[in-house]
Amino acid sequence: MDTGFEARGYLRKVLAGDERILFAVRQHPLFFLRHIAWSILFLALVFATVLWAMFGLAPGHPEIALFFLLLLIPVGIIWWHYLVWKNHAYIITDHRVIQARGVFNKQVVDSLLEKVNDVRTDQSLIGRWFDYGDVEIMTANDTTPNVFQHISQPLALKRAMMEAKERLTLQFMPPPHVPPEQPQPTLTTPMPPAAKPGSEGDTTEV
Repeated sequence: MDTGFEARGYLRKVLAGDERILFAVRQHPLFFLRHIAWSILFLALVFATVLWAMFGLAPGHPEIALFFLLLLIPVGIIWWHYLVWKNHAYIITDHRVIQARGVFNKQVVDSLLEKVNDVRTDQSLIGRWFDYGDVEIMTANDTTPNVFQHISQPLALKRAMMEAKERLTLQFMPPPHVPPEQPQPTLTTPMPPAAKPGSEGDTTEV
């Protein structure tokens, strides 16, 4: 399956040498936009102020440079939220389920596929429209589920997880026992008994 998701940097170090990424998603872009909504509003306000300063104040006025510097604040906030969103990924490999996050300080939580007992999805009406939702994963070693919140394509992630678990189970399942084939008995035609001397068909001259 081609996911279009490449293991780079820190994630490449986390994966084993023969481990393949089967599916990968991030949080839905709507929630990235929700985090930067106020920053976009502030950016628009500062930009409008810069335009007013450029046309309303005399050229070279020191407040114009100050307003340009203010533009760096919302731009920096938006860029930071983008890095956080980009580095928070939910990944299905052929061996485990991985949740990776963090820009500078990295955090990786993984669960082996064979330990996954139950997977539950939760989608609201709007979530079904925009294809996002929550996925809860319960493993054999955990008492509380591992929740992936507001992710894109939750049903596709669940399907990829269950298919990978099934393939892994079949891979390590012992082959069925086949009893050894018994040799078939051979049928032989009995030979007629040899004629005794003096029996019928044996004549002696007198």
